[in-house]
Amino acid sequence: MDRDTTIDDDTYDIDVDSWTTFDGDDEDYCYGCEDWTDNDGHGNCKGCGVKFDSIEGDSWATAHTTKSMVATAPTISTTGDIYGRGAGYTWGSGTSWWSDSHTGSMSSMWGGTSFYGNNENAEAYRLLKHKNHLDSLCKVVDPTVKHMLSFSSHSSGHTNMRTGQIVIDGDLIKDSDDNLDITAGLAIHEKLHLVYSNDLVKWENDARSRMTTTTGQSMLLHDICNIIEDEYIEKQLATTSKGFVHYIEKCKKHYFVDGFEKMGKTKDAFADLINTFMLFVRYPSLIDTDRRKRHAPHIRFFARTMTKALDSRENTYTSMESIFSYLLKAFDKMNEGGDDKRLEEAMDRAETKVGDMMSEFAKSGVDISDKEWERIREKLKAEYTKEERDRDTDDLYESMKKADDIIKALTGEDYDESKYIDDDLMEKIKELEETDYSETELDKALAISSSQRKITWQKAKNDTYHSDRYKQAKRRVKKEISKLKKKVQLYGNMEKYTIRNQKRGKLDKRMLHRIPSGRMDLFKAEIVKEDKPLDICLLVDESGSMGSYCMDYARMAAISIKEAMADNEMLNLWVYGHSADEQHRGDTEMIEYWSPSMQDRPMAMGGMRAKYENRDGTAIVASADRVKAQSHTPATNKLMIILSDGDPSADRYRGRDAYDHTAACVKHVEARGWNVIQVGFAGSREATMKHCFKNWIYVQDQHMLADKVSKIIRKVIKV
Repeated sequence: MDRDTTIDDDTYDIDVDSWTTFDGDDEDYCYGCEDWTDNDGHGNCKGCGVKFDSIEGDSWATAHTTKSMVATAPTISTTGDIYGRGAGYTWGSGTSWWSDSHTGSMSSMWGGTSFYGNNENAEAYRLLKHKNHLDSLCKVVDPTVKHMLSFSSHSSGHTNMRTGQIVIDGDLIKDSDDNLDITAGLAIHEKLHLVYSNDLVKWENDARSRMTTTTGQSMLLHDICNIIEDEYIEKQLATTSKGFVHYIEKCKKHYFVDGFEKMGKTKDAFADLINTFMLFVRYPSLIDTDRRKRHAPHIRFFARTMTKALDSRENTYTSMESIFSYLLKAFDKMNEGGDDKRLEEAMDRAETKVGDMMSEFAKSGVDISDKEWERIREKLKAEYTKEERDRDTDDLYESMKKADDIIKALTGEDYDESKYIDDDLMEKIKELEETDYSETELDKALAISSSQRKITWQKAKNDTYHSDRYKQAKRRVKKEISKLKKKVQLYGNMEKYTIRNQKRGKLDKRMLHRIPSGRMDLFKAEIVKEDKPLDICLLVDESGSMGSYCMDYARMAAISIKEAMADNEMLNLWVYGHSADEQHRGDTEMIEYWSPSMQDRPMAMGGMRAKYENRDGTAIVASADRVKAQSHTPATNKLMIILSDGDPSADRYRGRDAYDHTAACVKHVEARGWNVIQVGFAGSREATMKHCFKNWIYVQDQHMLADKVSKIIRKVIKV
């Protein structure tokens, strides 16, 4: 097969008529032989006797075609493009935002599998991170159109226009990152459907009721609509997100060029024609010489009909109707003679049935008039003719099934269960997604080493056990909650003061009687004292040394603060837990237990528990960064309270190095406006706290931890 996939979008010096003209070639393509053979002089193959497809398509103008066709032969590129598209038959030009400094694959920027470590969740982490990036790309396409993106598991990729659910082929990146840009193209394409194709869905439903009567016809209309619509929506991308066109190019190349061998050959002439139409619209360089020769009249018709098809939404509808009418006629022509043959079969069946009935009635002595027998005969002929005609429509259905097999292969819609993400992996991804898993890195200037920069974030889940433990802790600190709540309610109240006997300001009417005496201090000044919003971050050590005993009191302290501050809009609270090295050596693992965005899981703090190690300095900086990203108030006051039972201690993070790093990180966040206070208890040592923190206290009696933390807050907010 001669396949020239080189795209020459600068050469438009020919028209479609010359592109599909082959002088001096008397051979025709035989679908029976799957080769070019001689004509026997009666329109049949000399080799197998199959009738050649010799349809003069341009003679089939209809009411639809007159609205959509152009009279002159459209100008066409040497590869068959009538639209002047760019590389990969995409609309617009320009590079993606990353390609200037990388090698042409998103994976070169997003990192390989090794970045995610070698723990059992590494693959799920990697796929979730990519899913979040792909989701972000889709949001950029049109932020006003909501969507939900997921990987396919038990179905092929698709988009639910009603719910906004986008499902894409996760197999492309299941084992590596090499196909990230292809996957991005898929996701963007599906988002474009959500943005632009709702009107088409309505139109197609109406057209189906007006124009089709069989399943095969419905399938034909649907495929035509999909092929044209795919190109229409991708054209719109060039006007809204030009930099994303590169992803569409990569995606089209993968499915059309790289997957072209899947197309193969088919003995079904009509299925072959459908595929030619798809290639003409979507990737015309794949229409080789053989395909041009055997479908030349049809290609000329497609070119004239599709020239203006993408100029407007109305033009797409008109072209869809035109192509549908044309292809229905093409199918009838390719199956010419089938109606007559089936009509003869219906007549024969009717006569046979009448003969059998006459014999039976004659044996029983029943006398039926000739007129009545004629009526029965006509009724049977009508019934059998309808059955045979219904069978005829099955031929279109069968052709469409063959065409669809190839269309799905070239558009990524074919489904192979063995290739898709298995249920266990999907469950891991879902679990991580529910906790809003994300990864960040500590600034190089602050990190002890490159291997200790990674920070993971998850939101705590809220199950029944955690809720029960939360309620139990709340009951135990009921007094502390009530005491603090009364105090913090005062924060944010506006206070007004009036200073009289001023020489400027607002005229004080109470002093007007002093004017005759020549007094000039007739004015007053009004002063309003208003508290500024305050962001409070409570950072809880969840290292193994906390055990159940220490953690109980830390948990109660956190719950008392959260419950007391819940109704004060001027006080914003974040509660984080931190540990290290549990999932992967060198990682600092952060859990978000409470924040303004966690209203849906109010008792998640019941899940606080002792885990593994603690890399305090990194956790402090990560907490400050997280609050900054989530805070929506112009707060100038920031308070961070750190609850810990001992020294910072983690993999390659111990002793003097750990103390120095923690101290440096504390100074870093204090320079950014934070007041940082260490609250030590249990095994905490005064010397260590003094080395790491400017402000610190030691709580001797852990029963008093909640009360001590409350007093710190009251002192800071001055109530």
